[in-house]
Amino acid sequence: MATRKKPMASISLSRLKVLAAGDEAPFRELVAELLASGDRLAREAALEALLERPLPGLRDQLRALYVELDRGSEKLDAGAHLRARIAQLLLVFEDARDLDIGLRASETYETSMKVDTTANLRALGLKLVAMADPDLFPYVAAEHVNDAGDWSPEPANTALQLLAGTGHSVSVYQWLVAGEHDPALIEAAVGLLADAPAAVMSRCMAQLARDALTKKDEPLLTKLAETIVERELEDSYAVLSSIMHSGVSKELYGYLALLLAGTNRPPLLAILDEQMEDLRRRSSIVAALLVRTTPEQEAILRRWEDAR
Repeated sequence: MATRKKPMASISLSRLKVLAAGDEAPFRELVAELLASGDRLAREAALEALLERPLPGLRDQLRALYVELDRGSEKLDAGAHLRARIAQLLLVFEDARDLDIGLRASETYETSMKVDTTANLRALGLKLVAMADPDLFPYVAAEHVNDAGDWSPEPANTALQLLAGTGHSVSVYQWLVAGEHDPALIEAAVGLLADAPAAVMSRCMAQLARDALTKKDEPLLTKLAETIVERELEDSYAVLSSIMHSGVSKELYGYLALLLAGTNRPPLLAILDEQMEDLRRRSSIVAALLVRTTPEQEAILRRWEDAR
């Protein structure tokens, strides 16, 4: 009875591990051989090895392989795992001539069992476009700011991150105030507007808070409150008051009380002072003011103690 041959990928991976640590020439030769083999697992092993030890001299072969895989994606690269690895390698090479691959990747939509399997590839495509053509990038990114599915925030998250990172914060702001979005993406986008003028941020906070209160989205309300406090957005302090006056959970209310008390800023202490009127919530305010009691906070506690 004939013995089964050891899978090519297993043999290849063992050889790759040995050659990757040695001279470049034999490593390059084996990688090129595996990429041309047509064996999916062997190709995957070669690409994984290249990610550990990139060889720019193989760029042309990688580009050709990408085109081959893209044309026969259902059979040759279901799930786009191989193409994603190639895109990662091209990013490492930082060659502007790979713009075409970036555009091709950013426009790839494939599904399996009705699930988007190429979201990560589109995100990598956007990174390639941003690297290769910064002037073209914001236009391509604008096509993907709402490109997120039920299972992943990509590539919308990458589009927003890169827009902010390349000086296009206005586009991020426009996206934020333009309609309803995935709460997780909203939280991330708010954090990207660190350089936006305070007046702009205050307008944004007011709108987002209204929507979050309507939906009872406490994680987003937490992010908005933290942003207002950290950036000292005085025009938005009324937003903090409105959040605390709403029917948020005891846990969120207690956290907000601690957040405001920790600043010891008079306008924020005034909000807590006002909140003391609510007997149901008073214990949370008192607990927050007792953590690190300042003279200003002691005055609030004493005034309400005397009012009993």
